[in-house]
Amino acid sequence: MRPQEVKPAGAQGRDSAVISGSMSESNQPIPLGHSVAFAALLTLLSLSAPASDDVVIDPALDALEQNDFNYDDSQDIPWIEYKTNVLVMPKTQDLSPLDLDEMPAGMQLFIDKSRIAVNPEDGVVRMWLWVRSKFGAEQGSFEGFRCATREYKVYAYANPTRNPPVTSAKKARWRVAKSGLSGNYRAELQRDYLCGISGARSPQEIRNYMGSGFRRDTFLPE
Repeated sequence: MRPQEVKPAGAQGRDSAVISGSMSESNQPIPLGHSVAFAALLTLLSLSAPASDDVVIDPALDALEQNDFNYDDSQDIPWIEYKTNVLVMPKTQDLSPLDLDEMPAGMQLFIDKSRIAVNPEDGVVRMWLWVRSKFGAEQGSFEGFRCATREYKVYAYANPTRNPPVTSAKKARWRVAKSGLSGNYRAELQRDYLCGISGARSPQEIRNYMGSGFRRDTFLPE
């Protein structure tokens, strides 16, 4: 039903008219002039506020802001580590010294270069490392290096004074070779010799780098 205008007694003029049903909080009728201004304000707000269909939200950024970014990795091919066979402990004549800046003071690193292996299926570089102190103490470790994640894994340890000399590592797992830490020579070994821009280098490339001085890969032409 169309509201009807009500004029109080003694009131004249356009500004004294009120709209039926428009009441203030005190239940007093709102003057028509105020009602028109209020309606105009509502119209202005409705025009300035974008409609829900006009608001564009980047779901990725919105999720990141909420720390709830759910990446669907169901289509990714999971990395699988292939079976590792620990090689026989190297002979002394098979070990070649390799100078690294990150080796602890008084320690020397040796590599069994002739048996460096790179599995093309999982991309892991596997080889014997040998550490010898200036006092004659020594210990070897058969390790794997994964260039994609800069991790290493110790599969077995060797000590010629023990029987048996080679023992499997307990709870062998992948660990991050963190660079910049004193004594963490594995990060330097990966960065400068084992790994290139495209991943693990071939065994022959690794031997070449170890034998004639390393040259890091670069994206810039020389």
